[in-house]
Amino acid sequence: MKCAACDSENITEPTDYASFENSARFPDWEPGVLQWKPLAIGAELARICLDCGFMMLFAGPEKLAKLRKGRPE
Repeated sequence: MKCAACDSENITEPTDYASFENSARFPDWEPGVLQWKPLAIGAELARICLDCGFMMLFAGPEKLAKLRKGRPE
């Protein structure tokens, strides 16, 4: 894998990433109690380029599978 910013191959192995603020939200994704609710996908893993410091964030497998499956009918 290469860094998305500088194309270096000098990056860390995946490590846990914890943040309550960084997430992608897909509106009106799944049924809620009174209305459709968004699918929020937060980063769970990170890799950091040791040359330029760029941090690459990755979604976890459960949320990624839900996103791949698509919106329910």
